[in-house]
Amino acid sequence: MKISVVHRYLESRLNENNYPSHHKWASDAVVENPSWEAQLLTTSKFKLPQKLEFFLNKTLFRGSPGSKVEFSSWKAARKSDLIYSINGPLALAHLYPKKLLSWVFSTPPKITSGLKLAHRSYKPYNLSANAGFLCLTPKAEEYYSKFAPSKFIPWCVDLELFDGAPPKKVPEKLFFLATGKTYRDYETLVKAAKEVATEIRIIGPSIQKPRVLPPNVNWIDTSSNPPDQAIDYLTLREWYAQCIAVCIPLSGDADDTCGYTNILEAMAMGKPVLMTKSGCLHINPEADGFGIQLKPRDAQGWADEMNHLQEDHEKALEMGNRGREIVERDFTIERFNQDVLGFIETILNKS
Repeated sequence: MKISVVHRYLESRLNENNYPSHHKWASDAVVENPSWEAQLLTTSKFKLPQKLEFFLNKTLFRGSPGSKVEFSSWKAARKSDLIYSINGPLALAHLYPKKLLSWVFSTPPKITSGLKLAHRSYKPYNLSANAGFLCLTPKAEEYYSKFAPSKFIPWCVDLELFDGAPPKKVPEKLFFLATGKTYRDYETLVKAAKEVATEIRIIGPSIQKPRVLPPNVNWIDTSSNPPDQAIDYLTLREWYAQCIAVCIPLSGDADDTCGYTNILEAMAMGKPVLMTKSGCLHINPEADGFGIQLKPRDAQGWADEMNHLQEDHEKALEMGNRGREIVERDFTIERFNQDVLGFIETILNKS
């Protein structure tokens, strides 16, 4: 059996020592497994004129991982029994039916553009051509199981990098930490900051930055991609270790996995999580005892909870310890890798 793994974000980062292992999405476990022959596709090497690539990505492959991923996977499918796509469903899956195993996070995106070619990878005929779906949420499993075998597999976190140990250097002053790009509501958090004396460090893109920031808000711009060009992972780990709690303000009740990475890293570092209600994550900071859940756009609620938490050190410590306990039990890379490998074996046996 031959497997081709496509993960376009990983290709240039294979040799980085401090790249979090959870972002590999079990690709290393798949490639190293002796049960089959596997390779990581280098989609960036696929030769395509720049103007043509731009045109295709705006039309035929709009909403997919892009033309280079699409063509590399199509080509690899000729000699592969399975394409393991960490980048999600592909628009050309119908050209190599029952060979694509895709990760999906939520139900298909709503198409707001009038362009009929947009999001072709999520059209029913393409979804039905998939060999199966690995689902990051129960909602995704419920939806995609109508098209192909699907399995909900909770994600994981790198417990060696985000080790939960105390900071290497004690900060000069206490602070709250907020980081992330997708569906973040930093405007509400900045409003709340006016009622909080403590510093709030926000690591986010400039497009989400409010025009006026109060003196206690320190904004670190991550408009570049990847975000760790602005702040490296070792520094991020240290900031997690130093902060009072991690804030994840979301734009309403987004039906997506927004904040999932942030939650798991905060839990691994033993920090309380303050978070707006999420649409489809199966973990809940408040219900699971490792944080507080807030209503959308509730600036006063954010201010009250931050002020209370910085005074109640015992409660913060208790929540942080609970989060670390949960990730050590349920969100290890070893468990995640075994779940993924097991489902791949199931799909290969059916084929």
